[in-house]
Amino acid sequence: MTINSENIKYTPILLWSFLLISFVACFYPTFLWLHYKYSGSESYFSHGYLIPFVSAYLIYQIKDELRQISLTSSSLGLWIIILALAIHIFGVLGDINFISGFSMVLYLAGCSLYLLGRPFTKKIAFPIFFLMFMCPIPDAIIDIVALPLKSMATTLSLYIIDILNIPYMREGFRIHFADSTYIVGTPCNGMRSLISFFALGFLFIYFIRTVWWKKGLLLLIIPPLSILLNGIRIALLLFIAHRYGQEAASPESYLHDGSGLLVFVIGLGVMILFVRYINEEKAA
Repeated sequence: MTINSENIKYTPILLWSFLLISFVACFYPTFLWLHYKYSGSESYFSHGYLIPFVSAYLIYQIKDELRQISLTSSSLGLWIIILALAIHIFGVLGDINFISGFSMVLYLAGCSLYLLGRPFTKKIAFPIFFLMFMCPIPDAIIDIVALPLKSMATTLSLYIIDILNIPYMREGFRIHFADSTYIVGTPCNGMRSLISFFALGFLFIYFIRTVWWKKGLLLLIIPPLSILLNGIRIALLLFIAHRYGQEAASPESYLHDGSGLLVFVIGLGVMILFVRYINEEKAA
């Protein structure tokens, strides 16, 4: 039997095209759900759009190393693909969308193992893992974590208000001033910055070269850093509400949104300084 070389040449292209189309068709409802979760006005995961591009860039950075790896195939990948599809089907039937989101990342890992082999997959393991940050956490879990975070940040902000000698009365998350009342709402719980900082933290860990416990220390400072910065932000908004009225610090105001951006920039700066300190300490 004569083998056509042109067929051999185009077989990988056809295979990858088929897999891509199958992947999109299978997870299309998940893509719609992700877009819904990212695009909400109070979404904690608006950064999700960027995550695939970051992972792709991380892979692009090591393209020369990947070219030197011989492609193989691991049967373990096929079993992971089957498991991922089973989890996805369970998620669709049970209308549990976050399960489908995580199964999508597991499916990609399985495809990499089965089609590219273990050495190749090991090299791109972190970019695949980083895709987990585009998968929204269930609202039930967020609610459990968000309430204590908001409570601690609010208490911290009132310590700052005490230092400024501003009189107030607290009723839960309702802060009464002489001429206005400010409510510490859901967007002020700090979850958005906490999730973003954790994504950045893992990204920093991938790039820095130091011992594992110092990398773990970077992750450990993220929750207290997020609470501290969020407490300062709430204190700033409370000061604005006391000085200029409730409307000036409302969620619709530029000061409210601007303070959130300021918290993110400061937090990013602190993390960068901490990473630089780790590297300098290692070099010393």
